[in-house]
This record gives sequence, structure tokens and C-alpha cells, in this order.
Amino acid sequence: MCDQRVRAGARPSGFAVHLRRVAGDEGLAEAPASRALAQLRAVVASVADGLVVADAAGTLLDWNPAALRLHGYASVEEVRRHLSTFPDTFILSVPGGPPLPYSEWPLCRVLRGERLVEYELQVRRTDGAEDLVVAYSGARIPDPAGGPDLAVLTLHDVTAHRRTEARLRASEALFRGAFEDTAVPMALLALDNRFVRVNAAFARLFGYSRDELLGMSMPEVTHPDDVVKSLAGREALLAGAAHFAQEKRYVHRDGRVVWCVACVSLVRDAEGRPQMYVGQVLDVTDRKRAEGELRASAERFRAFFEATTAGVVEIAPDARILRANAAFCRMIGYGPDELAEMTVADVLFPEDRDHVLAQYAGVGAGATPSYETDRRYRRRDGSPLWARVSVGAARDEGGRPAVVSAVVIDLTERKRLEERFQQAQKMEAIGRLAGGIAHDFNNLLTVIVGYGEILLARLPPGDDTRDVVQQMTAAGERAAGLTAQLLAFSRHAVVEPRVLDLNEVVAQSARLLRRLVGEDVVLGTALAPDLSRVRADPTQVEQILMNLVVNAKDAMPRGGRLTIETRELRLRAEDAAAFPDLAPGGYVQLAVSDTGTGMTEGTRARVFEPFFTTKEVGKGTGLGLAVVHGAVKQSGGRVDVYSELGVGTTFKVLLPAVGAAPTGAPGWRHSRRGARRPSCSSRTRPACGRSPGWRWRPRGTPSWRRPAGEAPCGSPRRTPARSTCW
Repeated sequence: MCDQRVRAGARPSGFAVHLRRVAGDEGLAEAPASRALAQLRAVVASVADGLVVADAAGTLLDWNPAALRLHGYASVEEVRRHLSTFPDTFILSVPGGPPLPYSEWPLCRVLRGERLVEYELQVRRTDGAEDLVVAYSGARIPDPAGGPDLAVLTLHDVTAHRRTEARLRASEALFRGAFEDTAVPMALLALDNRFVRVNAAFARLFGYSRDELLGMSMPEVTHPDDVVKSLAGREALLAGAAHFAQEKRYVHRDGRVVWCVACVSLVRDAEGRPQMYVGQVLDVTDRKRAEGELRASAERFRAFFEATTAGVVEIAPDARILRANAAFCRMIGYGPDELAEMTVADVLFPEDRDHVLAQYAGVGAGATPSYETDRRYRRRDGSPLWARVSVGAARDEGGRPAVVSAVVIDLTERKRLEERFQQAQKMEAIGRLAGGIAHDFNNLLTVIVGYGEILLARLPPGDDTRDVVQQMTAAGERAAGLTAQLLAFSRHAVVEPRVLDLNEVVAQSARLLRRLVGEDVVLGTALAPDLSRVRADPTQVEQILMNLVVNAKDAMPRGGRLTIETRELRLRAEDAAAFPDLAPGGYVQLAVSDTGTGMTEGTRARVFEPFFTTKEVGKGTGLGLAVVHGAVKQSGGRVDVYSELGVGTTFKVLLPAVGAAPTGAPGWRHSRRGARRPSCSSRTRPACGRSPGWRWRPRGTPSWRRPAGEAPCGSPRRTPARSTCW
């Protein structure tokens, strides 16, 4: 019993009665008085709370050690005095209130007969010691023997307890303020998912009042499609997870969907038993909307990126190619994965790299915001890709260029058409010049050759002058051949188109062609059967074939193989863009191929220019292929050349097909004639009109009178003078 501590709330009256009995030796008759008192003091000393005993007059008789410690005393002798001597040492007050008067001190009230139970007062010592909060309990105990009453007062130090309570109240107030005043929607939920408490932000987010939400559960405000996912997260918490976070949909009171990120944790008690859920939700509806718009924008850009006919390339500031769309891949000839491993320098010609990379560097460094220019790229096959390029930079949040974008529009075809147009203009200008010169020369040659033949007719055989006149006439004939070529090139020559079979033309020319090419060249043919007919001037077709064969023979000075091929082709409407000078439909192709030296790209580009030749001086006029070009164009066709150095050359002539030759159509016989006499056309008649009125007859039979109605310088042939350029 002596080791058992008496708690602060024990009834002091019972203890006081026991004290009375011990003091009066009641119940201890057989024990010595000293033993009883010692036992009593041991009991009083063991009490954890303070104990003070006073007589009815207010004199303090005894204090236990706990009471002495509370008041800062070391021994009982210091405090065995009247209560009225203590107000100078202690100030008592209700916590947070003014000091109590002496008459309201706990012991004074007990002496007046009041009973106190856990009467808390703040005790302040005047020596500056720390304030205490003490709970006083006491009562006045009468003496059973009729002696004076005693007043017993117990003191329980609740300072630490009250400080803990104050901290808890402050913490609760802080939590309540954080819970209620935060802009983050928060809720406390019971284990059955019903709302226990919600803050104002949570109520505003879903459009309900707090009272309405406290009568609802979380599944009632969750989108039906997300309820299972939400409940699964709570099951994970019950299974031991610290917390879970998930993006889910809620339903506003007005029915609209609210996207939120919910973060939920589980509160447990000291024994680890689940108590409630604490949830925070962050409204991400605007973010989800922005993400949707961003995805839609990205999808639109992706669709534009892939569907546009313009090439689009994204380039890093250091000129690495990041990605390219299908249009650019088609233009350049590389696949997207290949381009992703390349730089801009890899698709440029060496001579262009420094200039172009400097431009890209200017954009990549931010010095140049954007630019537009015409540029050429190097395709996979080495050919040039001419393009209009618009270059600009997309910048990051810091304003630094992040990606350089280039929009590439293929101008190769336009460039080719421009070059073709320029070439056509040049050829037309040269043709006009050549045609005008040829007509004027034809007038002069008509007089020269005419008078020469008149002189020959008048000179007797054996006359020395005949040789001079014959040389003059032969020179005129050769000059006539040159003017004929100029007229053919300029397309000013008068033509007589007929329906022809190119196979027949080749077959009838075979013997002559074999003699023409010589023994070192193997001549072969590959003629398509049932070939459609073409409509062209027979002599022009002969010129085309002869000039191409001669050109092929000259390209094989050490011999080789020469092949003449015919075939039918059909130009589809979708392919007509590549041949703007041809209409869709059927065509007959005449191809002449050789295994000669081939041509450079520069030679191939100028091969049809008049007076352009690669032969030595005096061995070619440079008009042969120009005549071919003019004659083909005059017949509504097209001629192309394909050549590779050291491999050979192929000329392909396309003439419009007109079907089979009609029955009874005029026949066509191969002509072995060389240059013809100059003839008159409407542009040559003024010069002819100045010559005497002679009519052509068999050589040596002049007629001194022009037949009535015949134009001056008439000719028995209706076709103008022309040469086969043999």
C-alpha cells in the first residue's frame, strides 16, 4: 500500500479521515504511535500529487514532497506558516484571467466549507519561475472526536497536459484553416466512401452545397465509367498502399464532365486500424481541353505534313535533319529513316554547301528570322532538284531557335520548262534568221545555177569553159543543199505530208544505209510488226533517218553496232505533263542507237542547236541534227536523245500515229537523189523574176519563150530544194 501512488483525483476527505484516525491512534491501539505516524508519512510522501494540510485557522501544518516541488520549496519548515503570508510569493489566476484575490484562493474557499474538484488555476511565482497550471481539489474534514476541523488540499500539475491540449487546439485550428481555406478541393470520407467532411473548394468544384455532399458518397459524383477504377484505388489503400493518385472524371451537378487528378491516402489509428480516407482533387479540365486541342492541332499538322504536295523538313539548329514528309522523300529519293541519319550538307552539291549552311546557321543562331530562296538539292541519283525553299525557326520558351523548318516546292519541272522555252525561243530566233538567209540565198542560187546550166547548154562539147561552168554549177548545187537544210531547220520549207509506213521506209533504205555505215559498223533492225502509219513528208523522213544514221556512224570511228528500231507507244493523259508538246494518244517511235563514244551532259543539251558540232573544222556544218529537230517538229512530233559516255547514244523520234494506210493511197518510193536544184517559193520569186524568161527543159534544150501563165523560174518538181546531208 505504501508503494501504491494515489492519483490526483482521489477523494481527499477519505484520506483526511484516515489521517484523523492515525493521529488519534484509532485502529492502531496495538501499534506504537511512532510506527503509525511513520506509516502515515510514507503514504503521504508517496502521493504523486501535492498534498497540503491546514488547520481551521489557516495555518499550514504539513506539505508532502510533491507540494513542496510544485511551489519551489525544499523543506516543510519553510512553509509551516499562516496562508496569508503567501500572496507575496504566488499569484493565482484563472488561466487567461486577472489575479484572484486572497479570499478566493482554493484553501480559503475550502476553509469556508466549499468543496473543490479539479479547480484549475494558473500559478505564477514572483521569483520568475515558470508558470504552472494546477488543478486543486479539497475539502474541510471535521474531527470525529469533536476537535478542530482540518482542511486538506490536493494539487495536480496539469501544465504539460494543458500545453499539449493547446498545441492540439492550435494544430486543429491550423488544419481546419488549411482544410477550409485552401483552394485545393479536399474531402474526408468514411470507409464506406460517404463524405464526412468537405471544404468549400470541393463543394464549388462539383456545384453542390456542403450539406448536400455530406449526404452523398464519392461514387455518386464520379463518372460511371471511372467508378470501378476509383474503388480499385481504395482497395489498394486498404491492402497496405501508402496512397494512390489517378486521373478520373467526375460529374458536375449540371451534368458536365470535370476532369481531375485525385490523390487519396488512408488515415489509421495508433493500432493501424483504418479510420477514414483523405482525398485531394485537382481540376485539370482546362488542361485536358488544351491537351485535346493540342492533339487535334498536332493531328492537323501531321495530316498537312504528310498530305501536302510541298516538301516539309524539320532541321536541328546544327543542320541535322530531324524528319521529312513523304513529299520531300519522293523529291529527294531518300527514305525518311535515311534522311534522319543525314545532315543538310548530305543533300547539297559540294559547291553549294558553304553558302547554304551559312544561311541555315544564321537561322539556327537567331540572326536571321526566316528567308526564302531558290536552291538546288542533290537527289539520291545525283541529279539536281531545283526548289523554292522557305526557311523559318520555331523557338523554345527562352526564345532560342529549337527547330528550323523548311518548306520545299519542287521547281525542277518548271526549271526544265523554262529552259525548254528559252531553248525554243533561241531556236525560233535562229530559225527565223536561218530561214531568211536561206530564202535570200535561194534567190541568188537560182540565178547562179540557172545561168550556169544555160551556159552549159550553149557551150559546145570540149570547150575549156565547160569545166569552169560545171564547177560553178556544182558549187551552186552544194550551196542549194545547205539552204535546203536551213529551210528544213527553220520549218519554212514546203512539205507534202503523206501516210507512211516507217517499217517500209527503213526496209527500202537498208541497202543504202549499209553502204553508208561501212564495214566496221554492224547495222541491225528491230521493226515492230503491224506498225501504225504516220503522216509526214517522205523526203523529210528520209532526211531524219539518214542524218541520224550518219551521226551514229560518226560516233563510232572504230566501229560498233548501230540499231534501228520501230515500235508503237501510247501517251496516257496522266503522263502527258512530262511531254507538254505532245497530245495524249498513239505514237510511232523510230529509234536509232549506237555503241559509240556517247555525249557529255553539256553536249547533249546543245545537240539540236544549229551550227553546233563536235567535229573537226571542215567536217561538219552543225545542221544535221538541227534539221532532224525541225523536220520532226514540222510533222507534229518530238525527238529526244539519251546518251552516256563510253556506252553510246539513242535518238528517239515520236510521230503521231494515224492508223493503217488507206487503200489507193499514193505510194512512196525511196529516193536516192542527192541535193536538188534550188526552187522558187513565194518568198523567192522576186529574185527569180529578174532572170530571163527561161523554162527548164532537158539539159541542152533551152526554150527562149516562157509558156503562157507559168510563173517565172518554174520547176517540174513541186518540192523545194533539200539535202540528205550524206
